[in-house]
Amino acid sequence: MKIRVVASILWILAGATSLLAQSEKSPPEETKITFEDHIKPIFREHCSACHSESDKESDLALDSYGATLAGGSSGQVIVEGNADASRLFKLITHAEQPYMPPDQDPIPKEQMALIKTWIEQGMPENAGSKIKRNNAAAASLLGNVTTGRPEGPPPMPQSLLREPVQETPRSAAISALAASPWAPLIALGGQQQVSLYHAETGQLLGVLPFPEGEPQSLVFTRDGRQLLIGGGRHGHSGCAVLVDVATGERIAKVGDELDIVLAADITPDKQRIALAGPQKIIRVFDTVTGEVVLQLKKHTDWVYTLRYSPDGILLASGDRSNGLLVWEADTGTLYADLRGHKGEIRSLDFRPDSNVLASSSLDGTVKLWDMFESKEIKSWNAHGGGVHAIAYAQSGLIATGGGDAKVKVWDGNGGLKKEFTGLSEMVLEVAITGDGKYVAGGDWNGNVRLWPVEDPAAAHPVAANPPSIHTRLKQAQTALDAIRAELDSAQQVAAAAQSAAQQSVAKTQSLQQESQQVMQQLATATKAAEALSQQVAKYDSEIQALEEKLAAARAAREQAAGQLAARKQEVQAMQERQAALTEQLSAAQAQQEKLAAAAQTAEQRRAALEARLTAAQAELEQAQADKAALDAYAQTLRQEAEQASARLTELTAKAESVKQQKEEEQKRATEMESQLAELKAQLAELQQRVEALAAQQTAVTASLAEKSQLVSQLEQELESAQQAALMAQEKLQLFEASYHHPQ
Repeated sequence: MKIRVVASILWILAGATSLLAQSEKSPPEETKITFEDHIKPIFREHCSACHSESDKESDLALDSYGATLAGGSSGQVIVEGNADASRLFKLITHAEQPYMPPDQDPIPKEQMALIKTWIEQGMPENAGSKIKRNNAAAASLLGNVTTGRPEGPPPMPQSLLREPVQETPRSAAISALAASPWAPLIALGGQQQVSLYHAETGQLLGVLPFPEGEPQSLVFTRDGRQLLIGGGRHGHSGCAVLVDVATGERIAKVGDELDIVLAADITPDKQRIALAGPQKIIRVFDTVTGEVVLQLKKHTDWVYTLRYSPDGILLASGDRSNGLLVWEADTGTLYADLRGHKGEIRSLDFRPDSNVLASSSLDGTVKLWDMFESKEIKSWNAHGGGVHAIAYAQSGLIATGGGDAKVKVWDGNGGLKKEFTGLSEMVLEVAITGDGKYVAGGDWNGNVRLWPVEDPAAAHPVAANPPSIHTRLKQAQTALDAIRAELDSAQQVAAAAQSAAQQSVAKTQSLQQESQQVMQQLATATKAAEALSQQVAKYDSEIQALEEKLAAARAAREQAAGQLAARKQEVQAMQERQAALTEQLSAAQAQQEKLAAAAQTAEQRRAALEARLTAAQAELEQAQADKAALDAYAQTLRQEAEQASARLTELTAKAESVKQQKEEEQKRATEMESQLAELKAQLAELQQRVEALAAQQTAVTASLAEKSQLVSQLEQELESAQQAALMAQEKLQLFEASYHHPQ
């Protein structure tokens, strides 16, 4: 029994070693622990004495698979998928009483580990059984589900790395794009990765690795907390992975398709995930167990698109041959076969109230379907070259993208509200935020643009293949150096303008002082001229009054008139000088204003450059912080790898030791078998000798009984003789004492 258990442990360790060696190439395959191969031998060794079909203590038998699952008089003792909640596991680990096995040490830890793994794998019976491991993260997720806006701030990336999985010169054709229903968040599929961008700023918030291949489908859960990624490798494999938006942690993974997954969606309660693709079959999986619960097989061509209704009642699907089907989500029963499109059905989405389904087709039309009556209620030509993508906002707006390289936003009745250009090829994917404020589109050439719905001219280009942190550091440093050089030049220009302005101010002040002096002189001359005019008038009156003094007065008048003329010339010269100074002052003031404007412009440019410098410095610091986070994460991974390697080395050594012990025990078992055969032969001979000795023993026993009687008689005679001798000795002593007779 021990040899069988050791062999089981070696098999598990060998499997673990192989899986660790392949971990960088593909996700490890889980080793299956079965009842027949691993658990039954443990129960037989430790439990069957009290718990078997022949001796069912507490009505519990553990020697068969069915009986083990049935449990005992107190009910089932094993909870599928949950070892910690299983009473049997609690008893054998001595977590609860009565301890099992009773009055013994706990069973070996290696055997406990096998039992725990077997329970968590869904208790496979034999090699042909499938593992049904419950996903603890998914189970926890399903315990707290909201189908509408979550309480508090909408979920946004908090601690995601911004380092891309792959850095390529250009992006491939955009194959997946989605917007959060509540947060300003855009998810963009790239090469083995999904990039998350802030819808308002276009800033990269994080990168989600998808090593399974190329993302072909992105869908946020109805509460916006998780993102479902569907994809894989063409002609090789496909799956869907549910990821937490805030932390990037993987919650569930379903599907093991033989071809890439082209479409995937998750129910509003997150209980089920549907996926489809080139295999024409829609498979619906249980999110927790990963098991297929439904297979829908009516499509005759590749299934391009899937969408659950927001109320979770319906599932719509569209294919490459114009097929548009609606199913009952719970049962998989066909609900409606909607006919009307003349080209491939490329995209579907439900109106937020679940009453209307919108479909887009390469026939160039968008159609709206009434889900109560299963009929078309609206159709319009949306894009030349076909409509490749369609998406509803929570507000009821509809976004579409098509072969005319345009993204358009419509009202709920098909009325065009906005049109967005700037992409260079057919638009393959669109997304619109839940509030309808931002829309994104991606084209065949790998270009992606993000627009505010109310301002189509204000576009943000975003990348499906964002640069690595190393590249961002180089770009930020180059931009920083260029801005610093431009800032230095602007500062020199500003300094020169400031100097010229200061010189102009000084010259203006000098001209103003000179102008004031001339004005003062002009005022003085004007007063003098006025005084002379008064004197001339006085002289005229005196000439009239004093005829006798006429000659003298005339002479004096002529002299005063000459002086007046000279003063007038002087005043005229001063006026001309004042006019010239005024012109110079005006010119100086105009020049000063120009220089002040130039200085202000230079100052504004300097301030703008300083702002750009600050932004570039912030970008550099952010890139450095991202690099530090990446380095820390890489160091953590290296430490975990070293620990795993050390653990592997330890397990390998233990495996070798156990293997050697097994070989030694096998050798000892062989030797013991040989010795046993010899002993059996000797035992036959000894048996004969024992029988002869038994006969001799019988004779000896009889003789011994006779001799025992003889000894008893002799002992009695000896005792009598001893008493007689003692009496004789006493008599002799008395005689000698009386008679002094020498001996």
